Amino acid sequence: MPVIRPMLDDDVRAAYDLTVAAFDDLPQRRGDPPEPHPDSELAQIRYRHLVRTDPRGAWVAEDDRGLAACALALLREDVWGLSLLVVRPDQQSTGVGRAILARAHDYADGARGRIILASSDPRALRSYARLGLALHPTVWGFGTPRGVSAPASVRRGGADDLPLTEAVDRHVRGAAHGPDVGAWLEMQQTLLVAPERGYAVMGADGELRVLAAFDDDAARDLLRAALVHAGEREVTVPWITSTQQWAVDVCLEAGLKLRTDSGAVFVAGDVGPFTPYLPSGAFL
Repeated sequence: MPVIRPMLDDDVRAAYDLTVAAFDDLPQRRGDPPEPHPDSELAQIRYRHLVRTDPRGAWVAEDDRGLAACALALLREDVWGLSLLVVRPDQQSTGVGRAILARAHDYADGARGRIILASSDPRALRSYARLGLALHPTVWGFGTPRGVSAPASVRRGGADDLPLTEAVDRHVRGAAHGPDVGAWLEMQQTLLVAPERGYAVMGADGELRVLAAFDDDAARDLLRAALVHAGEREVTVPWITSTQQWAVDVCLEAGLKLRTDSGAVFVAGDVGPFTPYLPSGAFL
């Protein structure tokens, strides 16, 4: 069994490489093409950020071949989230994933809420359900938006908008993202703000990173603005559960396709209404 230990800054590059290998393995086993890889330098900001803000939630498993597994968890205002769990393909189904998940989940001890976003891998879905979280299947929107207009009320945001993001986050998920907003900006992602109504973060790759609002109308405006911001590139709108009908409406309005094979949102405890909200894959 690989040795499990706290993750260090020096492990970040190896953890990123492990993530690429693990996420390429699932589509390869299914006979599907792999997903495009993110910019490695920008992606590593996430790992380094969480090692520094949440050292009690950052773990790696190591053997004579290098890193065999990695888990990253965060705690924001007593709401815990699992940011990452990856296991090297040759170590999957050996027990190392279960062991390192237990270490990351120990960080949730005493938390009033828990959040996990899961891939469609049956092993991941089984593992998270066993932790006692409720499973909510998701659909994802994808394609090139057509015929969408950006509301004039939505503008580019910045560090000065942190108080708004905190207020909206506490409304929809019971906890602010806090320092994670700075990490999004450092990763060169675009913050969009509807003053006093909500915010969204859009990645340079056309994937919506997060969207939170005080009401459905504000959420629709923010999603339209995010789609327009993407320009002519293909976009992805992830983590749409059955409580986010406003997001389905905008995706269909923009001519996006919907897919149902994209995993699930798991929640437990007090995480607010969790709507209107599309959570962050990195920061929950």
